[in-house]
Amino acid sequence: MATDSDALLTVPMPRIASAQCYVLEYSLGSYKLSYGTINSINNVVLKLTDVEGTVGWGEANAQQPFTDESVEEVATILRDELLPLLLEQQSLDPVKIDELLDQHRKNHLIAKGAITMALLDMQGKRHGIPAAKLLGNIVHHSLPVLWPLSQQTPEEDIVIIDQKRVEGFKTFMLKMGQRDATGGANIELEVARVSALKAHYGDAISFIADANTGWTTAETEQFIQGIKSSDIAFLEQPTAKSDVESLAHLKSEFPNTFLSADESLTSFSQAQALISAQACSIFSIKSSKNGGPLRARAICDLADRNGVKLYMNSMLELGITQAASLQLAVTRSNLADAGHAYMSTLRLSGDPTNFSSFVSEGVVRLPEASGLGIEVDEAKLRKLVVEEFTVTR
Repeated sequence: MATDSDALLTVPMPRIASAQCYVLEYSLGSYKLSYGTINSINNVVLKLTDVEGTVGWGEANAQQPFTDESVEEVATILRDELLPLLLEQQSLDPVKIDELLDQHRKNHLIAKGAITMALLDMQGKRHGIPAAKLLGNIVHHSLPVLWPLSQQTPEEDIVIIDQKRVEGFKTFMLKMGQRDATGGANIELEVARVSALKAHYGDAISFIADANTGWTTAETEQFIQGIKSSDIAFLEQPTAKSDVESLAHLKSEFPNTFLSADESLTSFSQAQALISAQACSIFSIKSSKNGGPLRARAICDLADRNGVKLYMNSMLELGITQAASLQLAVTRSNLADAGHAYMSTLRLSGDPTNFSSFVSEGVVRLPEASGLGIEVDEAKLRKLVVEEFTVTR
């Protein structure tokens, strides 16, 4: 059944006159994950301008090995195929363009998602409303925000937690899963970290453990058994992204431990497979990873119908993707009871948007401005550019 938001979403839009694409590089403090240490990030930012001068912004967050797509692949498919196809369209709306791009290319969700973000930004601006009102009914005007902690010692964690706690943060994600020089996983050390932090903070602070596919099934079992007396909000993607069977086994064996699927959840068909296998309690939603807000919305709807909660996650994003994610999140009634990942721009050097101004006291607030609700400082953006191109009709 069509809704008012669907009617506004599918109003025909003016033809796109030009598409400018920027490959960026920006700095991140040393961040230790299961697959290595990250110090800098590359992504792609897209600026669409229609024939009436309305501008929309999109962002593509490809990050191998986490994602199948690389930044180079995203830029190439946008330049050579997707943007020329978009600019050929005389009349368009975000839904029809998503369908057209899916017919043209089955995969490349991250590249297609940047286009969807930009079109939603433009459509919201044309109607003078937040993009959230194109995606559903706004049920939240603010959400709690988490703070991530690199793989490190409990003593190092406590220093950061105490600082961020004063700033209002109450949920912390513990990155885990790194292996030592021999390839081994020190599960005892990971368990001791959680136990020490829970003993120190009790229920005043909530913790999420994220192994980023770094463990085997047996290692995950050891971890869950080890932390049983230390309650955590949930455990995210402990095993390989292709191993849905392992997640299903763990969920069945440990029904009181909430499992979140992240790397295993990119497409709608993967979401269906996870639900069919009863493999998780929570979907980790990332606007870019899932192909933009409309494809992410379809996954969220599926989760809602099947009793699966949503954790709004991030990909070390700039404010464009963060804003697109927030516009979807505020329409969802099935969010996980934890902080969500809207701290990305607070950790990056040189974000060209004003998204950070929406976050204070450990909370992110929905802006009142139309479209994605952000402002982009193009002079600041250009300082991050390592490659750029323009596609015109």
